Amino acid sequence: MNMRINKFISRVFVVAVCLNLVACAPVLIGTAAVGTTSVAVDRRSAGDVANDSLIETKAALHLTQTAFVSSHITTTSFEGNVLLSGEIGSETDKEKAGEIVQSIYEVNQVFNELKVMPNASLTSRMSDSVTAGKVRAALVDNKDITLTSLKVVVEQGTCYLLGSVTNAESEKIATTASKVSGVQQVVKLFKIISEEELKKRTVARKSTETSDVSE
Repeated sequence: MNMRINKFISRVFVVAVCLNLVACAPVLIGTAAVGTTSVAVDRRSAGDVANDSLIETKAALHLTQTAFVSSHITTTSFEGNVLLSGEIGSETDKEKAGEIVQSIYEVNQVFNELKVMPNASLTSRMSDSVTAGKVRAALVDNKDITLTSLKVVVEQGTCYLLGSVTNAESEKIATTASKVSGVQQVVKLFKIISEEELKKRTVARKSTETSDVSE
């Protein structure tokens, strides 16, 4: 029990340090955009969930240490694949940001979707947040879609979708998102898994849940 408490305190400390660094930095860099939300149940293992959180924290720290001018960068990780979204000052800075995140040991692939343009206004970001919420609600309401862990990031009307889904789920999810008011474009960044892999993950998750209950 003491070990768990110590680990929890350590994680809180790391997050606090990251938030402090981000707040003091000339560049606004975050691990959760205003327009970011997620859908459960999570198909990732507990290890993958923790690893993704660690990657987002490390990415924020590394990017904060670089003097990007007039930038708003958001990092979103799913099973080691990282989405960089937001605005940045130049193509050179965009490439540099991608290289920095790709250099992180736990990162598999970087989807560099940063746009070279002035930072979006607060009004625009709030609108993206509302749109992301609408997309999530639409996915929850769609009975043809089996809920999976899915990260939804909306930046200036572009809806980015990250998650581990089957081909059939991919099409249904993207179509549902595209019909939501405020979504101008849908970008699928899914990891496609087979039906067999889906069954294995489902069994593993239920086994973990049963184990947690018994403890």
